[in-house]
Amino acid sequence: MHEAIQAASGIRTGNMSFGKMVGDAIDTNIAQTVRRNSADGPCDHQEWLGMNPTTPILSGGMNALRIQGVPDNLGNLNLILTAGGGSYKHVDGPAANTEWHRQAERCWKDGAIPVEFAKQHRELARAFESFPHGAERPYPKWRQKLPEVA
Repeated sequence: MHEAIQAASGIRTGNMSFGKMVGDAIDTNIAQTVRRNSADGPCDHQEWLGMNPTTPILSGGMNALRIQGVPDNLGNLNLILTAGGGSYKHVDGPAANTEWHRQAERCWKDGAIPVEFAKQHRELARAFESFPHGAERPYPKWRQKLPEVA
């Protein structure tokens, strides 16, 4: 049996105001700075001189409903997402965590509307039920658009 091993150096860069903690545009700039060989950081220009890029680590209230705006800011999903509460507070328990984050990623890659995508993807639909208050601002009237998934 072969196992795939992945590793990355990471720096916590904030959550770009998508999680529970207050952040701002500077979080995106920091995340971009650690991924490029040459970048304008929050205070100065940084030349990394060929050093391997570093992966931005996002945390602070992240869950599948909040992840949608992150790749738009970064340009991709090359990041480490720490979503402890976002995983363990899912109404179906932590086992549903892996699948609902995969579905959120697929939704973004497909350019789909999360509420519409959730109609065909149970774990993501249940994420709306898991985080109803967090869903209201980015997805107004989601309850009318997404029937309860039992």
